[in-house]
Amino acid sequence: MKRLLLVTGALMAAVWMPARGGVSDTPLQSATLAWERGDYVTALTGYLQILDSPDASAALESIALQTGELYHTTELTADGAAPLFSPDGRYLTYETGTGIARRTRVLRTDGTTAPVVQLSGFAGTFSVDGSKIAYLQLAPAGNLLEAAAAVDGSTAIERPQRQAALSQLIAAQARIVVHDIASGRETTIDTGAMRKTSLAFGANAIFFSGVAPEGGGEQIFEVSEGRAPIARTDGADKVLLGMNTPGTALFFTNRPAGGGGRAGGPGGTPATFGVLSLADGRTTLVTGSAPAFSRDGASFTYVTRDGAENRLMVAPANNPSSAVVVRTGPERIDAPALSPDGSRIAFQMMPNDDWEIFVVNRDGTGLMRVTREIQHDVAPVFLSGNRMLAAMGEPRHRRSYLYDLPGAARSRLFHNNTVRTIAPEYSWSASADGTKILIVAERDGDTVSLERGVYLMDLNRRVTRDEVRARVMENLAAEQALVARGRRTYAPIAADVKRVVDAASVQRIYGYEKTLFDFDSKYVTQPGNKLAAAFLFDIYKSFGYEPEYQPFEYRIRNGPTGPTANVVATLKGTVNPDLIYVVSSHFDSVAAGPGADDDSSGTAALLETARILAKHPQPATIVFASFTGEEAGLLGSREFVRRAVADKLNVVGALNNDMIGWSNNARLDNTIRYSNAGIRDIQHAAAMQFSGLITYDALYYKSTDAAAYYEAYGDIVGGIGSYPVLGNPHYHQSHDLLEGINHQLVTEVSKTTAATLMLLASSPSRLKDLKVDSFSNTTATLSWTPSPEKGITGYVVAYGPASKPESRQMRVVKPAATLTGIAAGTVVLVKAINAKGLEGWDWARATLK
Repeated sequence: MKRLLLVTGALMAAVWMPARGGVSDTPLQSATLAWERGDYVTALTGYLQILDSPDASAALESIALQTGELYHTTELTADGAAPLFSPDGRYLTYETGTGIARRTRVLRTDGTTAPVVQLSGFAGTFSVDGSKIAYLQLAPAGNLLEAAAAVDGSTAIERPQRQAALSQLIAAQARIVVHDIASGRETTIDTGAMRKTSLAFGANAIFFSGVAPEGGGEQIFEVSEGRAPIARTDGADKVLLGMNTPGTALFFTNRPAGGGGRAGGPGGTPATFGVLSLADGRTTLVTGSAPAFSRDGASFTYVTRDGAENRLMVAPANNPSSAVVVRTGPERIDAPALSPDGSRIAFQMMPNDDWEIFVVNRDGTGLMRVTREIQHDVAPVFLSGNRMLAAMGEPRHRRSYLYDLPGAARSRLFHNNTVRTIAPEYSWSASADGTKILIVAERDGDTVSLERGVYLMDLNRRVTRDEVRARVMENLAAEQALVARGRRTYAPIAADVKRVVDAASVQRIYGYEKTLFDFDSKYVTQPGNKLAAAFLFDIYKSFGYEPEYQPFEYRIRNGPTGPTANVVATLKGTVNPDLIYVVSSHFDSVAAGPGADDDSSGTAALLETARILAKHPQPATIVFASFTGEEAGLLGSREFVRRAVADKLNVVGALNNDMIGWSNNARLDNTIRYSNAGIRDIQHAAAMQFSGLITYDALYYKSTDAAAYYEAYGDIVGGIGSYPVLGNPHYHQSHDLLEGINHQLVTEVSKTTAATLMLLASSPSRLKDLKVDSFSNTTATLSWTPSPEKGITGYVVAYGPASKPESRQMRVVKPAATLTGIAAGTVVLVKAINAKGLEGWDWARATLK
């Protein structure tokens, strides 16, 4: 199954409409087709020419959407969460920091980033008229600092328990405070020693989830100035979910006491939620999930399951028991949302293997399919009567799109306006009038650090021609520099690399995949795991290697134990055999299915890389590692690294490929998932020069086999994964089948991997122990451990400000340098150079202080 290219209606017309006269493509068509084949220098050059021509106005929207954002976006913070608009649209709020450092900032919605006020607390919620904000104010430092220190000083095993204790202490000691935004006046609401979590501002009082000091479970409480908290619910634990806009009704969860099965799961307790009507205090327990109020708060929608039937429901907020069925059918449904006037409901439904967005009238008529995308389309929200926001992809790499009804024309919403680096999005909040959107995202592509940015997008402000032109020029310069740097890096060995990678065979790739696929599930508890390991051992041996098993006992949490094994083959280095580069993929799958993409695709690319390199040993040693037990908890990679550390192996670089074959579209896209920027750029260069692969990048290694390398050896990791990251709707499903794989894509990954390994193994590794021996006035002396590689002819030393650290360069023969005319804050970079003229693949770094 294929999908159409992600282009807007205007851009699609530009690409696919016949050229006038049928003679040649228009400049916009030519540039866009270059973009689609991954020739970004040609595409950006063409876009720049169009923007400088009389046709700029007509092409502006298409070029803006192809290269990034159409609407003005303001970064409010690089470290934020929980963004929210006030009901009247005048203000917004978000949280920043963690633990006892949590703060709530209130800003105006005009795009200014300076806070109106910063509050020492969290869980902020606006009053119905938007004039006040209630929040949980952190207690004076004292006990909190002591508890935080205990968490920081705890072991990894102790830390989760102590962190939970700290969270409970914060919730117990925090006070509910109401802040008047205009006057700055604050009123403290007395709740005693109750532990409090989420807040909601009702029409006449504040509501929160709380636990009384004497116990009795978690309930919903009402409180106001001068009045003690009143429990509005009882019985099993309840947690506040959200309030409607007028502040007259709220949702809460109702946790079943004593467990007895996962709520809403097969064989478990049906999912339930509650509705509390604040006018009469009546609570109604509803069998269902995913409740959502209409914008006016008069009604709500939810989904429920009755046997094999999934039902979309709607009910008035003041009479939940009178709910009516809007749609029923066997297809899974979720995430319903009412239009502003309550006349229509958008929801996600799974007609086959992936979620799609549908819209239906409140009376059940007029069902309309909005999306037809091979990836998951999820979380629809009406911005206006005829405009929707929805997300696409898996939770770790979602992207937002706008849909204009009834034609369902789609356009990308958020981006980071760069060609290569991806920007995963995680949550969205729309203003009441639907003209502004708050987005939590990692615009820098850093999925490793805890910090995420908060961005304000204004749908009333489109980017200008000058802004798009500046974006295109910046991207063109970056792309030209990436291409030039890659060609320069590979020049001494390019001919050899091409001869090797040209031997890669899509037919062999398919053969490996088919064999692994026929073993069915390769989870460590399944027979296919041992069969796959034996196949890998034999195939490595057929290439001329002397493979070895790395057997160990797997232990699954709350499950069985048993034997399994990694399979490892080694290509010994000819010049520096003690320096080791590892390339790996896991061959196991989930228990539910054969895992054609996850990760037979990566294993097939690994095997073909091993085959084409078998008769071409490199200066450094290359280890091909087929890991088992990834799906059972990264077991094989951790066992491999444990042995490597115990054996004192000098692993200086590592690549890990996982899920690289999904047939997303006609493009040969994949993502470089890295910790080391030097390896990242080499992989881009390898893909561009020696394969048809189109590569993007993200700082991404957690929860993958790459994490084991990072934990033991530090910042040495690269590798390739899917684009969009984890976008395959068959991920971890029984239907991750061979027919969903693009075998040419897997072949291009094997070429890129082989080319990367040849450069790494032929180049000096990153230097160690770069030290600033002295720095006074404007002179600094530096030294470092000599490069361990043979044939080193010298070192290149670059230095400059943090914004441009390579601005000045010098070459030295010995592992030391003296720099003059420099200032504090200068960044110094050092690489070794060998006799072939190959520079080290990454810089050693130091900053003068």
